[in-house]
Amino acid sequence: MIEFKTQLDLNSQKVLNKFAIKKLVIVFGIFSLILIGIGAAGIIFAEDSADSSMGIFLIILGIIVTPLLLIINALGQKSVAKTSPYLNGDTKEIYRFTQDGFEHLQKKGEVFFSHTKSDYTYFYKIYSTPTHYLMYITDRRCHVIDKTHITQGACEQLDEILTRKMTVGKFKKTKR
Repeated sequence: MIEFKTQLDLNSQKVLNKFAIKKLVIVFGIFSLILIGIGAAGIIFAEDSADSSMGIFLIILGIIVTPLLLIINALGQKSVAKTSPYLNGDTKEIYRFTQDGFEHLQKKGEVFFSHTKSDYTYFYKIYSTPTHYLMYITDRRCHVIDKTHITQGACEQLDEILTRKMTVGKFKKTKR
């Protein structure tokens, strides 16, 4: 059996957001480069001052779009944190993994208790980063498990189980 004892807090949200943002930064960056390229072409091939002005506007927009979208995302995450009382650190979690399946216990004081027991088909996909497991149950809901919180077994054992039990392509190890 492999077991992790952790707590649901803002760090879990930050890890998940950082993982998702890595993909979006590439898209934002390409979009910025396209805007800058169109703006530069507008200036180079300008027939009048309106074309030059539009080119300058697109270059400026291309420069600020990625940082602006990242700032909007950060503000959105702060809003989620303020309205999510379960992220305050006193929600305790235990994750257990065996050859037969997975068990998740969650408790917040005396007001909340949850127990989930399932086989590995419960997971939509799983990413193993060097520091965390991101275990998606849908394309938008995810369990975040810090690997340093392992209390029994080894992460390599869990990787072996997940490799065998998950459908091909649904368990991925990442380098970052």
